[in-house]
Amino acid sequence: MSKVQIKIPDDRWFRGEWQFRPQDKQLCVVIPKWCDGLPMIAQYRRKSVDGVDCFHILGTMSLISRFQPSDIKYQAISHIRFWKPLGLPADVNEWVLAEIEKWFEEDEE
Repeated sequence: MSKVQIKIPDDRWFRGEWQFRPQDKQLCVVIPKWCDGLPMIAQYRRKSVDGVDCFHILGTMSLISRFQPSDIKYQAISHIRFWKPLGLPADVNEWVLAEIEKWFEEDEE
């Protein structure tokens, strides 16, 4: 086993061009390069669109309004300026991930 030392920024924001990646299906806050610094909620998916690592931008997610699969936009990791894990409470995170999985199942039908 090799040992390495890395430095993680204190603010926990990672640059899209860095080789660090979220876990598969992890919810994150992302700041795309194309939208003037507007943070968005996204789910990271490995090798999902044309074999490219990408974020599925979920828009402004709230408990009141649900987004449909057609509202999900895909952004390759190379188009993301910064990202960081969203860090929701565990029960809320599980509920949101389950809802997102339903959207993808409906989208495949």
